[in-house]
Amino acid sequence: MVVCGVGLASLAPAGASQGHHGERRDSGPAASTSIIGGNDASIAALPWLVEIDAFNRRGSGFGCTGTVIAPRLVLTAGHCVLSLETGRTYPATQYTVTIGAGDLRTATAANQFAVSQVLVFPQFSTATLRNDAGLLVLEKPTSAPPLAIAEGAGSTLAAGTPLLIAGWGLTAGRARQTPALLQYAETFAQSASYCRQNTRRYAPYFLPARQFCAVNPPSFSTGTCHGDSGGPAIAARNDGSLVQVGITSSGAPACATASPQIFTRVDQVASWVFEWIAAVEAGAPAPPIPVTRRELPFLSFPVAKELAYIGLSEDFGRRFTHGRSKEIGCRRVEREKVKCGVGWYRGANDYWGTITLYIAVSENEIVWDDRYRIHWVNDYCWYYSGHRNRCRIHTQYR
Repeated sequence: MVVCGVGLASLAPAGASQGHHGERRDSGPAASTSIIGGNDASIAALPWLVEIDAFNRRGSGFGCTGTVIAPRLVLTAGHCVLSLETGRTYPATQYTVTIGAGDLRTATAANQFAVSQVLVFPQFSTATLRNDAGLLVLEKPTSAPPLAIAEGAGSTLAAGTPLLIAGWGLTAGRARQTPALLQYAETFAQSASYCRQNTRRYAPYFLPARQFCAVNPPSFSTGTCHGDSGGPAIAARNDGSLVQVGITSSGAPACATASPQIFTRVDQVASWVFEWIAAVEAGAPAPPIPVTRRELPFLSFPVAKELAYIGLSEDFGRRFTHGRSKEIGCRRVEREKVKCGVGWYRGANDYWGTITLYIAVSENEIVWDDRYRIHWVNDYCWYYSGHRNRCRIHTQYR
C-alpha cells in the first residue's frame, strides 16, 4: 500500500475553516486521548466514525472513538476495551456505540448499537501501550460503510504524510466537557527518529515497528485529546481512496499539541482484524482468545536514567544541561521504582544528590514522576579554603 497526500481536503464540510487553539511533566501516555484545533465534521463525510460510550461517559464513565470496519465490527484502541489497572476487558453490556450521528444531541434509538463481545489484540501491552488495538462486536449490523484498513508490506508511512484525525473528545487539554459535534483536523506523520526524540519525555517505550507519531508543524495547532482514543489516523492512497493507517493511542500531558500524538500501526494488527471479520461476518472459526495477562509497568535502568536526565534538565536548566562530568548511577527499589545517585559540576559549584523515578498506572493512564534532593556548594570553598564548616551548602528538592 502506498499512501500520499491527496484526497483529504474533500472531507472538509462545506464552509469549514481550519481552527486554531493555542504546557510540568505530570503524566505519560493518556489512556483516553477530541480533537484540538479542529473543525465541526459532517457524519456524511466520515460515515464510518463511531462514538463509544462506556459506563455512561456523561456520568462517571469514559468515551472513545472507533471506526466501522465491517457491518458488525468496530475497531478501536485496546485501552478502550481493557482496563490497564486490572488487565480485564470491560463488560460488553456497559457499552453503547453511536453510529450515523455526527451531532450526538440528534442521535436516536436507530443510531444506538449494543455490544455483544469485547476483544483486545492479544499482544496489547498494558505496561507500554504497544499494540493498542481492540474490537467491539455489535449485536446487530450497521449499514454504515466500512473504512478500509492498511495491511501488508509497504504500509510504513513516509515522514510528512498528511493524515486526517477525528473524534468526539475534548477540544482543549483542560476542558471539562466533551463536544457533542464530531471534530476533524489534519496532522502529519513524522520520522521514527523524530518520534523517539520528541516522545521520550512521556512515552519512553515508543517502538517504530508497532507505532508512529504525528504532529502539525509549523503551527502545532492540532492534535488528539481525551475522548479521541481509538479513533483513526486516515491517509489517502495514490488513487484518492482513503485508508486507516493508525489508531489513536496516546499523547502528551494536557494534550499539548506541540508534542507528537502516538498511534498504533494498523498494518501490524490487520491480520488479527481480518480473522475476526471472517469469523463474525462469514462464520469462519473464531481466533483463539488468550487470557489477558496484566503487565505491571517496569522501569528499566536506561529509561530511569533518561527520565532523570529529562527531569533535572527541566528543573535545573543550564545548570544541569551545561554541567560537566555528569554521573548517574541507579539501584532498583521496586519493579516500577528506581533511585539514582547523581553528580556534576557547573561553573564554580559542585552538585550532588539523589533522584527517585516512578512509573505506574493511574486512572487508566501510564504515568511517571520524580522526587529529588540535590545539593550544591562552591568548589573552592569546599576543597581549598580549609574551612568547610563555613561553606554554604544549598539544597533544592521536590
